[in-house]
Amino acid sequence: MKSYIIRYGLYSGCLLIVLGLINWFLIAPQGIKLSEAFGYTSFIVALMAVPLAIKYFREKLNKDQVTFGQGMKIGLGVSFITSFIQGLYSMIFFVLQGDKFLKWYQENMTPEEWEAAQEQLGPMEELIYAPWFQGIVMFVTVFLIGFIISLISSILLKR
Repeated sequence: MKSYIIRYGLYSGCLLIVLGLINWFLIAPQGIKLSEAFGYTSFIVALMAVPLAIKYFREKLNKDQVTFGQGMKIGLGVSFITSFIQGLYSMIFFVLQGDKFLKWYQENMTPEEWEAAQEQLGPMEELIYAPWFQGIVMFVTVFLIGFIISLISSILLKR
């Protein structure tokens, strides 16, 4: 993998960790809706590394040219690294803060909402709250958002 893809992926992944910590310690006490909005916004902001990496390749390394395919490869590479870092962060977070997170989540729902959520999860509850499962879910979530950003960026930045 090219060094600039790794570099932009690491920047993006580290930014997600910082924003995740800000979310947990400063935003989450304000409520679940604001925390969720901040979380998804964080994914999008951090994944702006994708168009930046494509633009860097086009302007600095490839004589102001980039094809759609090249843009997608760069974008998916950055997205993969970012997603991997977010997945690891999520696993570590759930190992260290999982019980507090579940308590916070429950406190921010009405008793009826909590009961409905528990009913919906049923026998899958233990799996859903497992750190490794949360890591996979976050990897997939961030990667899908990264795929969409890669697609849009590759279309807009191709020359």
